[in-house]
Amino acid sequence: MPPKAAAKEKAVKGDEAEELVLQYLKSTNRPYASADVSANLKGKVPKPAAQKILTTLAEKGSLTMKTYGKQTIFVYDQSHLTALSKEDLAALDIEIKQTSADLESTRKTLRSVQSDLSAQESQPKTKDLEGEIALVEADNASSLRVLLPLRGTGEGPKVEPMSAEEIKKVDALFLKWRKEWINRRKVYKELLGLLQDAGQVRDKMIFEDEQGISPDDEVAREVENGEFCQQGSARGPIRPTMTVKKVNTDTSVAKRSSSTPDPAEGKKKKVKKA
Repeated sequence: MPPKAAAKEKAVKGDEAEELVLQYLKSTNRPYASADVSANLKGKVPKPAAQKILTTLAEKGSLTMKTYGKQTIFVYDQSHLTALSKEDLAALDIEIKQTSADLESTRKTLRSVQSDLSAQESQPKTKDLEGEIALVEADNASSLRVLLPLRGTGEGPKVEPMSAEEIKKVDALFLKWRKEWINRRKVYKELLGLLQDAGQVRDKMIFEDEQGISPDDEVAREVENGEFCQQGSARGPIRPTMTVKKVNTDTSVAKRSSSTPDPAEGKKKKVKKA
């Protein structure tokens, strides 16, 4: 169901409305337009009546009226207000400072209470504790099963963990053979590109099937995308970028790739050195 509309205040008229508007502007001591006064009084004084009352009070000298463009602003005449002495102003300054200090202290307390509340709400509820405990116990049992061979308390022989030197050897072998695999793959891609550009290979899939060449399987892709081969990894070097030079189709001689030196260029360099 839609929320019920707020009950409208009973409208006042005559001297009662005039006194209500005057006391409101005196208590707030702020400039308002007639629409603001009517809205702030919750409709007790309609907008047309508020405009008339404000104009009348300004003519009587109770209010000061200023016109800004098409809008007229009214404020309580400051000459009717009692001026505070220096002692009263000093007392007000002290009260303001004390109130500001109390406000800051209350805000700190509020932030601390809100932080504690957030921490409490992030904790599992009492009704969920049984399930949380079961999950922790299951994880603990799984970890203990993994540690049994290392502790020599399992069914099989005790497993000795690898030393730092053995780990380094394994890492070195991994890097060595991965580099060899990358180099071979690069050479194959370059040769395949040259054959395709020369028109000797039209369909790559048919060519690889006839030659018995298998693309990278799922295991190889998982290793290549795993933590050991990621860029910036302690065990995986940065993956090299492989490019293949294309050749013109109107010549039967394939251009050499960037990785293959040109004998003519080598001779020119030797002549320059000589």
